[in-house]
Amino acid sequence: MFNMSNKASLHKLIKECIYYNDKELFDTIEDRAISFASRYIGNGLIIQDDIFNVIKNYAQGAHLLLFPIQDDEMRGFICNYKGKLFIFINTNLPLEKQIFTAAHELYHLLFHREQLENAYSHLIKSEDLGSKFEEREANLFAALLLVPRTLLKEQIEILKIGSVNLNLLDIIRLMDVFAVPYKTMVLRLYETGFLKESDADKWLRIPDRDENAGVLYEMRKHEIGLRWQERTRKINYSNLKALIIDNDNEELIPERKAAKDLDYIQKSMEEIFKELGKKIE
Repeated sequence: MFNMSNKASLHKLIKECIYYNDKELFDTIEDRAISFASRYIGNGLIIQDDIFNVIKNYAQGAHLLLFPIQDDEMRGFICNYKGKLFIFINTNLPLEKQIFTAAHELYHLLFHREQLENAYSHLIKSEDLGSKFEEREANLFAALLLVPRTLLKEQIEILKIGSVNLNLLDIIRLMDVFAVPYKTMVLRLYETGFLKESDADKWLRIPDRDENAGVLYEMRKHEIGLRWQERTRKINYSNLKALIIDNDNEELIPERKAAKDLDYIQKSMEEIFKELGKKIE
């Protein structure tokens, strides 16, 4: 076991995670994730990038916007614009991060809807993840929805992964199965009791975005999970084109009249989201 000095030096993600601080709240959010999955997704199904279809089909009137922004600090946001709710995902990010951000924003839509309908807006930048308590709740919901306890244990058995001789490639294989970022997978292994606190701390200190060492290096060397590292740069407008056309007199971008064609929208989308981001901040 860790003594107090060991606990003080624990990785920040462990010290800040809900499982470490509040098991009762952890159980509550896990129940929410299980309930949502049971009703809208089905038991025994790994979601991966189907999370986008889940939002489109079951997001209760919210519109999903996908667009690449050349800013990795902006992952996504949810906002109320002219009485309509929009979830934006930055598709310039690796697909695994797009998936996680979508599940994160789904939590805000499901459990902060009243605030959203009263003009509450939410913007995620990478430095915000884990910094505010409500963000930790949304992060936990996303992780629990994407990597359910029962399915994780099932995959560990199928892949014949043991906790004693666990290696980095084992974790990468699980990342590939569930399409989640490395640190998310390590935390889920810790939260399910597969990893001890000290072992989770050790694995979290391995670099995950270094091309010359650590997780990304091993993924590329063994060619596992690379599909989830793709920056898809996908574009999906939902009904934004119609909204822009219907609001000619109340432009999204100041001093610029909204053009009524898709070419203009595509050229202007990045500027539109930057404007929304500024208002939300």
